[in-house]
Parts: sequence; C-alpha cells; structure tokens
Amino acid sequence: MANDTFDKPLSVAVLGAGSWGTALAALIARHGHRTVLWGRDAAAIAALDTTHENARYLPGVRLPESLRATHDLATAMHGADLVLVVVPSHAFAETLRALAPHRPAHAGVAWATKGFEPGSGRFLHEVAGEVLG
Repeated sequence: MANDTFDKPLSVAVLGAGSWGTALAALIARHGHRTVLWGRDAAAIAALDTTHENARYLPGVRLPESLRATHDLATAMHGADLVLVVVPSHAFAETLRALAPHRPAHAGVAWATKGFEPGSGRFLHEVAGEVLG
C-alpha cells in the first residue's frame, strides 16, 4: 500500500523485534515508510534482515523486502523521524536510556509497550518524561 497520508515517506525506527514490534514494523514499511527494526539478538536480527521472516516470533509471515533490521541502536536511529518503542514494560526505561544519545533532535518518540513499570507501578508516560525530559 502506498503512502497516502504524508507529504513524504517518514524514516521510522521500531525498537523491539518481538511479534508486536515486527508486525508494526511490517505495517509501517508496507505503507511506504523507510523502516528499520532493532532487536538485541544479533543472530536473529541478521537472519531476519536476510530472510525477511521473524522465525522465532512470526514464523511463516513474509516481511516486506524494504524492511531493514539491525542490532545496532545507532544504525537504527540514524535519520529517524519517528522512534516507535515496542519492548516489554520491564525493558522500557532501559531502552529509552539507550536510545536517548542516538535520537535525532527532530525525532518524535511513541510507544506501543503495554502495562506499567514493574516495581514502581508508574505509567509509561511518566517513565518516558523522566528519562527523555
């Protein structure tokens, strides 16, 4: 499906290569946006980037050829207009702290992480406000 909402395609970094992050990255890429999926498992990410399938979380689902994958956070964030964080809630604050030094000044941050911060029970927007300012 072509990009019919924006004047130009966006560059989107999707952080979190589980089933939810991969599905959202595929959807964004199918809408014509430059999409890079980041995950921590270097071997799984290399396989995903080559085969265009997330064999662990979405076996049998063919991902768009345009979807790139990397385990290097700086590479994923380079030139991003939007950062979409899709990691488990227990990794949310850690991921935000890791992305902060690589985030382009103009890039917005959104998340599709569910739940509360474990331990404190805080809402994720409170965690994001504290970490990202």
